[in-house]
Amino acid sequence: MMMQPVLRKYGADARLQVSNQFEGPLWSLVTEKPGHLLTDNYTSWDELLLGAIDANIESYADTYADGLEKRTWGERNTAAIRHPLSRSVPFLSRWIDMPADQLNGDSNMPRVQFPAFGASERFAVSPGDESNGYLHMPAGQSGHPLSDYYRKGHDDWVQGRPSSFLPGETVHELSLFAGS
Repeated sequence: MMMQPVLRKYGADARLQVSNQFEGPLWSLVTEKPGHLLTDNYTSWDELLLGAIDANIESYADTYADGLEKRTWGERNTAAIRHPLSRSVPFLSRWIDMPADQLNGDSNMPRVQFPAFGASERFAVSPGDESNGYLHMPAGQSGHPLSDYYRKGHDDWVQGRPSSFLPGETVHELSLFAGS
């Protein structure tokens, strides 16, 4: 494949990086179809676009032999929430990392969720109507893997089910005092 003309002056190792703000310029390109931006191996924008579609169909057919219709977004967007200790002591991963759940959500939407990135908390509450407030939090309130609260609420975060914003009934109490 021919190197894109704009990259020639930077050498064979030059690569383009897609910006997070690509949608506006992309729409301009496919609407205006400027001929001077076509690479040497295409004679028209229609040929380029049809070639891209053909390449994607072929890639998906090779990658997903059982059919594209059986694919889910969660296959590409699977949680990878790891306890800091499991990076140093990998054999503990099965006990201290969160499950590899398939997530919905993406960027630029309320449920921003990626394999290793997402909202640490989501909540909504109105003053005076706290009983109808909700909270979502990945993992649980405790960072200690042996705590009953280590994973509490995690499944609600994955599924988008509201957990109560209010604390609930007191189960444990910790008193700190200075002794003499």
